[in-house]
Amino acid sequence: MRKRPGFASRAAPYAAALLAAGCALALSAACAPRNPGAELGNDPDLVVWTSHPEELVEAARSEFEDRSGLRLEVRRGGTGELLALLRSGAEGRPDVFWGGGAESLAACADLFEPYRSPEAAAIPDALRDVAWRWTGFSMLPTVLVYNARLVEPGREPRSWKALADPDLRGLVAFADPRISGSAFTALATVEAAMGAAFVERFAANLDGRLREESRAVFAAVASGECLVGASFENGALEALRFGTDLRFSYPDEGTSLVPDGIALVAGAKRPLAARAFIDFALGPDLARVAAFRYGRRSARSDAPPPRGALPLESLRSIAYDIAAQAAGREALIARFVAAVEGAGGAAR
Repeated sequence: MRKRPGFASRAAPYAAALLAAGCALALSAACAPRNPGAELGNDPDLVVWTSHPEELVEAARSEFEDRSGLRLEVRRGGTGELLALLRSGAEGRPDVFWGGGAESLAACADLFEPYRSPEAAAIPDALRDVAWRWTGFSMLPTVLVYNARLVEPGREPRSWKALADPDLRGLVAFADPRISGSAFTALATVEAAMGAAFVERFAANLDGRLREESRAVFAAVASGECLVGASFENGALEALRFGTDLRFSYPDEGTSLVPDGIALVAGAKRPLAARAFIDFALGPDLARVAAFRYGRRSARSDAPPPRGALPLESLRSIAYDIAAQAAGREALIARFVAAVEGAGGAAR
């Protein structure tokens, strides 16, 4: 096996469990009258759809393939985009859906099949679906990001109020919640903390512009195109690793501690391989690599926070009802987008 920095060796008990799953796959194939893979034509051994960053996905894919001997096909896209495709069935079905805020997954729970991974013992109950249709992979506190070179000292944003500051009209960056699951979580967090009326003012301050993905928020602020933005913690931590002018703060009013998740797709062609990948994704090895290399805060209670992030117990959290946000997701998105577009039209 090619050993990559940060990953434990196969000798770990966790890896042994994954190898056992891989052996079960091999044994099943050996005992079958003919190779079951042949029935799938040239299909891969496992198909995963994910909204996670390419670097994290590639590290996980390569390590999983080495450990299991399975060939993995990955499709990346925004959470909203991928869920819509999954719902329509227009472009096939993956075996695993990896990524997306909990409320986005909860709103589409009928697309997933219950699976209780052995690794879920290390994940608090609040960070998974009660019926095990999704399990938390990492936590995504929403933070304020700003350009430290261009924002005057002493005026760094410490409150959600900065998003609706009239002096910053057109200088606030935010991703499209129709496409980005983390953008919807951020939007719902702002509404939970500040109320619906504030969301309308925030929408007007965007001057008609939404970014296509969450990472574009960090790029806009780091470049100076915008001065302030709101997005997820690990993206800010990752930007800091590259020495940009971007900095971030945890709002004084508090933030949400919503997990993103991983789920077994209902009717998956390769359920055994899918469960093996879910076990791998939720395990301690990937949690450690995700934290130290990609600034991602694991949902596991035994995992340390990423470097540069506050410990979980030091974060001020707000009340955030995942089920309620899932139920109101489409209405909130529609109201917000209409307000953004209306403000942009008025500005022109």
